[in-house]
Amino acid sequence: MSGTFRVGPVLSLAQLEAVIATADIGPGPSKVQLYTTARHADLDGAAGDLPQAEVVLAVPCASIVDGALVLHVANPDGTLVMSTGLPRWALWVNGAGAIVAEGSVTDEANGGDFWVAGGVTPPGETSPLLQAGGLVLLGATSLT
Repeated sequence: MSGTFRVGPVLSLAQLEAVIATADIGPGPSKVQLYTTARHADLDGAAGDLPQAEVVLAVPCASIVDGALVLHVANPDGTLVMSTGLPRWALWVNGAGAIVAEGSVTDEANGGDFWVAGGVTPPGETSPLLQAGGLVLLGATSLT
């Protein structure tokens, strides 16, 4: 027999609370690392890739708003971009460096997992071109 398994609101809330607790583990804050490389086929981290920017999150790193986990950045003024390029994917790691999640990166108009601003999105692209030495802003990012 097959069917659709649905999670109730109590369990859903507990899962989101567990994500926040897991992300805040470690000696430092959790981070969202942006990458210009192709996203890996497996959830294996960013072996061999250098982050374009590393957005440090506040502690606690998120809150739950209307049933969604909403990330909070430590510096709302932006994060320094280390290399020029189009961010394609991001890796969210906790304060101990363990993977929390990964996802696509786009501008707000293109609906990726992580939304960023700080450059102009070239025609035909979904993510803004970020310039080394500029600032990138992590937009409203939520997990449900």
